[in-house]
Order: sequence, then C-alpha cells, then structure tokens
Amino acid sequence: MPQQLTIHRFSPIADVQIDLKDLLIFIGSQASGKSTVSKAIFFFKSLRDDLTSYLYQCYIQHQFEEQITNFAKLSKQKFIKIYGSVLQFPEMELTYNYGNGIEVIIRNSPDQRFTDIIFDDQFKQKFRELITRLRQLHDELQQKSLEFSSSRKISAIKAQEAALFETITDEVNRLFNDERDLLFLPAGRSLITTLSQQRYNIDMGDEFTSSELDSEADSLIKLDYLMQNFINRIDNAKSLFNQISLDSFIKNKVSQSRKPDTEQVIRLAQNLVNSILKGSYRYQKGTEWIDFGNDKSTLINFASSGQQEVVWIVLLILLLIIEQRQVFLVVEEPEAHLFPVAQKQIIDLIALLANQNENQVILTTHSPYILSSFNNLLYAYNLGADKSEKVEQVVDRHLWLDPHRLDAYILEEGAARSIIDSEMGLIESAEIDKASDIIIDTFNQLFELDD
Repeated sequence: MPQQLTIHRFSPIADVQIDLKDLLIFIGSQASGKSTVSKAIFFFKSLRDDLTSYLYQCYIQHQFEEQITNFAKLSKQKFIKIYGSVLQFPEMELTYNYGNGIEVIIRNSPDQRFTDIIFDDQFKQKFRELITRLRQLHDELQQKSLEFSSSRKISAIKAQEAALFETITDEVNRLFNDERDLLFLPAGRSLITTLSQQRYNIDMGDEFTSSELDSEADSLIKLDYLMQNFINRIDNAKSLFNQISLDSFIKNKVSQSRKPDTEQVIRLAQNLVNSILKGSYRYQKGTEWIDFGNDKSTLINFASSGQQEVVWIVLLILLLIIEQRQVFLVVEEPEAHLFPVAQKQIIDLIALLANQNENQVILTTHSPYILSSFNNLLYAYNLGADKSEKVEQVVDRHLWLDPHRLDAYILEEGAARSIIDSEMGLIESAEIDKASDIIIDTFNQLFELDD
C-alpha cells in the first residue's frame, strides 16, 4: 500500500487525497495549494528524523518519559514553524498514512485554542517500546561503568551504545516505512545565493547579541524553517566543491560502487550541471565562483539570476548522485529564471537522480516546458521496450522514466485532479499549456477582426 496524504479544509485546499508515487508533479495557479501539499508530505516524512533525534536526546539527558506528549509538542511546534498559525482553519484535518497501518493526524482542538497532533495507538506502543529499551540499556551500562573504569571497558560501553542507536534508527525507519534522506529545496533560492558573499545576519531562530549587530551594513533577515534547513545543507556541502576535493570524492565513490555504470552516471550528471550553469561552480577560501573557461570567472552574487536560482539545486542533486544515497527530494519551481533549454536539462538531471536507488521526488511548477520534458522521458521509456538502441541515440537510457512511477496533479478550486493519460502513460497534453491556447485564441479573434 502506498503512503497517502489527505488534507481537508486547510489553507487553499478543500479536499485532497494524494497517493505517493516515486515522482509527483503539482501544477496550478498561484495560491492553488501546491506548496501546502508538498510541505505537508515533507513534514510528515520528517517526523522520522525528529523521533530519532528525540530518542537520542532522551538517552543523553537520562529522561525516559513513556508518554508521547513531549514529542507531540515538539512536532506541533515544527508544524507551526512551517505553516505559521493555523487556528484560522477551524475545520482543518491533515492525515498521513505511512503505508504500513501507521497514521498521524493534525487538527485543531475542539475549542479552537490549540493545534493537536494525534499519533495512533500502534505508533504510541512502538514509542513506549523504544523508550523502554533506551532506559534498560542506560541502567545496565550505568551499572557497568560503576564497576569498571578501564579504557577497554569504556570502549565496550561506547560500542554497545552505538549498536543500540543503529538498531533504534533501523526500527524508526521501519515505523515510518522509509529510510531515505530528506531534502527540501524551497522557492526563493536566489536570495540566499546573492547574500552568501555579503555581511548579513540571518535570523535562524536564535537571539543576537549587540556585538553581532555592530555595523549599519548588517541586516537582519528572517527565514522560514525550510529555508533555514536549506542553508544548513548548502553550508555543509560547500567545502566539497574545490576541484581537488570533488575529483577525489568522485574517484572514491566510483571505486566503492558495485554498479558498473556509476562513473558514466556521475559524468552525465556533471555535464548536465555544467551545461545548466553555463560554467562550473568553485568554492575557494570562503568565496563562491562560477568559472566559464578561458580564465574567465564571476563571483556568484554577480552571476545571472538564473544561475543564482539554480546553482544549489543542481549541486545538491549532483552530490546525491555521487554519494548514491537514497533520497526524498522536494523541489519548488525548478524552472525559476531559467531559459527553456535549461529547464529541460534540469528535468534530465532530476530524472537521473530519480532512477538511482528508487529515489522519490516531488516538484511544484508553473512551466509547460517542465511538463513537456517529463513527457519526453516517459515516451522514451515506452518506446525503449521495443526500440532500445534507437531510442538511446535520442535520449540516454539513464533518463528514461517508467510511467508507473509517476503521477501529476493540477490543483484548482481546492481539489487535486490527476492529469495522467493512463493509456498513453503521459501527462495529458491539453493540460500542458492552457495559457498558449488562451493566447492563440485571443490572437485568432483579433486576426478575424483585422481580416
């Protein structure tokens, strides 16, 4: 059974039910609910990592409360960080089924004073079991540490703790029916890229001292929860992008891989990234550059708006492909500020990622070029069954997309409607570019008047 999200009377959504496939595409006008849906899916999936961190803190702090109340409170705070206050939606209800019988519900309390997160009985039972195991091991190891103090004994205790948390992580993954890494790439990325070379204080939720705000050039920028996480991923990744580190990193991953085409896939990904950026990214001595060849470069904050918007989409996807990690990825509006050819290339890159390790990707978009690019890759897969070699001359086989792995929805009037032609295995052409039909119809009417 697939994982499933149901939303009732929340934000612009009236009633929506989405079965999660490996590739989900959401289109719709502004304020139709695309981000509402994609953020909700990400939130429910991210509770897995929150629970793992919570259990670790319980062990470190020697607090083993079997009731789920504290974890539910932290989850509610995170939900509000993502969406803001939701009390203005008195009838809202979000339900997520993890595909294994586990279900989590979010709704406002009957008196409309609070937002409640409700974990089902099966989830609560597993939570109690995990807390009990942590407490038992803590008590056991605490006794051993009092009896012996040799370095060998301490190392043995540390090994037992590490083994326990590895087991806990595996069990939490099973509880949430997913072990993929999670990554959300929000819209508005060019702002962060532009500011990366300037002196700004970014409000990450912590208080600043007066010494930190010691210049009129400093500006305080408040960022939402998902943008904060995006910045953290960027900061952790930058150091890999000097040429020596990246080449060494790739060679190491290729040598470790058991897949014969790993190097081919990575090189394809690198070529797509450089083509999209019209150059190559370099991080050197705390400064970000785009190199164009022939000893020509530009600081990232002087690059084009398209380069700034897309640079950390493509670089993070490249790293995920190199690392061959399983991932659940959300990308909002990958087409922003990009020429149509680059939009096509970024879908090729995303398809390449999706085809590695059964990765899962959600996109929100306004672009007909994005949808048409997906259709080409779906069509290539369909034709490739009978004409493999000829199709590969047109589209690299690593980019072909199995139609059974993909669904696309248009969000309108508070509902979601699938726009997949099940017989053809393609996104319905009539939905790809309604705007063009309207524009052409207007032109034809004007032409008739002129005639």
